[in-house]
Amino acid sequence: MSERLARPAAIALVGVLLVFPLGRLVFEALFDAGPFDVLARPGVRTAVFNSIWSSVAAATLALLAGAALAYVTDRLRPVAGSALRAAVVATLIIPPFVSALSWQATFAPFGLLDDLTGLSLGWVEGRAGVVVVLAVNSAPLAFLIVAAALRSSRAGDLDWSARAAGAGPGRVLRQVTIPLIRPALVGGWLVGFAAALSSFGVPIVLGSPAGFDTLTTRVFQAVAFSAQPGAFGEAVMLATMLAGVALVVVVVSDAGIGRTTMLADERGPIPPTERAPAWASLAAWTYVAVTLVVPLGGLVLRAVTKAIGLSAAPANWTLANFSGSLDARTWEAFGRSALLAATAAIIAVLVAGLFVHLERRGAARWGPAALVMFAVPGTSVAIAMSIAYGRWLANTVLIIVIAYVAKLLALAHRPLSSAIAGLHANQTRAAAASGASPGRTLRRIVTPLMRPALVAGWLLVFVLAVHELTISSLLHGPGTETLAVVILDYQQIGDPTATAALAVVLAGVVGAVALPLVWLQRAWQGTR
Repeated sequence: MSERLARPAAIALVGVLLVFPLGRLVFEALFDAGPFDVLARPGVRTAVFNSIWSSVAAATLALLAGAALAYVTDRLRPVAGSALRAAVVATLIIPPFVSALSWQATFAPFGLLDDLTGLSLGWVEGRAGVVVVLAVNSAPLAFLIVAAALRSSRAGDLDWSARAAGAGPGRVLRQVTIPLIRPALVGGWLVGFAAALSSFGVPIVLGSPAGFDTLTTRVFQAVAFSAQPGAFGEAVMLATMLAGVALVVVVVSDAGIGRTTMLADERGPIPPTERAPAWASLAAWTYVAVTLVVPLGGLVLRAVTKAIGLSAAPANWTLANFSGSLDARTWEAFGRSALLAATAAIIAVLVAGLFVHLERRGAARWGPAALVMFAVPGTSVAIAMSIAYGRWLANTVLIIVIAYVAKLLALAHRPLSSAIAGLHANQTRAAAASGASPGRTLRRIVTPLMRPALVAGWLLVFVLAVHELTISSLLHGPGTETLAVVILDYQQIGDPTATAALAVVLAGVVGAVALPLVWLQRAWQGTR
């Protein structure tokens, strides 16, 4: 595509995916929703307060856990360090509402812990459980951000210089490491706060049974269940508040995280040389077991147990929960989820490719436009799309696809942008000098070199879209339910065994699709 056509196309896409929906959302909130009237309604201020304090608490716990794990894996040599890193990051693959269901199936009354020991953690279904599971889901984000700062060669040089001067590990940590990576710590906290604030699956599963409302669940209730006048106006106002707070937090965190890149130089990270104390390795692996392995095991056992309340002994195992829940509606929803996710992934990669093409030609950067919509919570994206396009596309799969593309476009743009930056200009110049047309150069030179990044971008969007709950739960209509929506329906009507069975199926599918990303990451890095 020539730049004469590419630029208007990119501008139109930004308008469709970002400017028009968010503009309509803000307009409706300011002029039609009545912000002061909404905030005065019973329960709204409580939901705002709950969202803020639970996000602050979850972000703090996530930073403590993520930073500690990053220090163990990147400053020390723990037992099976590579496997430990993979296990920590694997939490990102598990859908948040599946994580909440797994904690419920394992630690709540009638769960695995109750079955094995007669004890249970009653706080799991309530505000404390929401905070803990939100923190567990956000900890890998803090881990990745802090680990990147710790792995910088400058940080490693200063740490080892202090150790060589006689400073002990504790003093080096307090006086050298922490001050040096403080921007990453702040950025990790802010990203965790934004993730917790925008979460819908965790509070709807663990908070709603205890009457613990947040902004996201309040929006869902206003749209899905309330027939009162002004309910949608309340949803619009709360969605706008969510979007505004999330955007401010992400902009600030991005600035902080960006400063950590100043630590790096061309030599790359210094590998850890000191063996981790036995207690540090044990603590790290215990964290992984308690937060990931055991909850997933509890979810699987609930899925194969005949009924809630029965022992999880093999004598009570059955596959009937799977066969009973995988009915015609579920299979249709499963196929629809896969089709919507695949379609959104294809469109996202094409749009990201257009943006990267323009950036390569020296045009303005288009990546920030994709990042803005990725930062906006799914609840706000769904409400914005409903206002902007609901008049024509309400209750159709097309509005869900548009929302998916808008929300997840940044995941396709990032690998393509990184890959194109590593493509040497001489490669395309040589093709042009040999008489190859731009189209042939794209097909024969650029595309093969970028294939790992193209596939990685497609897989990233597909994985996130196939288990997406927030957008699809607010935009679906009769006959357009996704698998995540069906699972939520089972959970809402109180069928824990069918809910667990379908959650296991969804987690298995997501895991199977996400596995190739490990190989693709290595292949992609090999082309850079």
